[in-house]
Amino acid sequence: MKFPFLLFTLTAVSASALADTGHGQSHQSEPAPSRTIDIQAGSMWFDADKLQIEPGKTVRFRIENVSMIPHEFSIGSGRMQQMHREMMQQGGDHHGAEGSDKMMGDHHNGMMDHGETQSAAVTIAPGETETLIWTAPEQGDVIEYACFLPGHYEAGMKGTVTLNSNA
Repeated sequence: MKFPFLLFTLTAVSASALADTGHGQSHQSEPAPSRTIDIQAGSMWFDADKLQIEPGKTVRFRIENVSMIPHEFSIGSGRMQQMHREMMQQGGDHHGAEGSDKMMGDHHNGMMDHGETQSAAVTIAPGETETLIWTAPEQGDVIEYACFLPGHYEAGMKGTVTLNSNA
């Protein structure tokens, strides 16, 4: 009786493992990044406060948190960043909660399409490095990146992106 049960269990586990290839990953086809930008997040600062990115190009950001507290790297149009900032002020306590990455769902660690400009955000734990892939718009107004954890933006944890064809 043990053999049929064992055979059934192994078959069921194997089938579910094969069926779940790519769990938690985006199934959208993204262009390959044309450039990697390394950024350090420290105690209320990013090591770059101005970036130049070619319009329409996909960029890989590698953000290293060199401080002892969590940070966020959020990038998008000025309007989208203001909306994100207001949302974080209303319910930003999820960033400090245990298991906060799971609680954020699709909001962080990925793209958010808000119409004219995609925005994206990732939360970086102390001592960790996270990667974020983002495509610059073909044109646009002010593009900003910032940390919207309470008090971080106000302390100067922000920067701007200039769209430049020569970047």
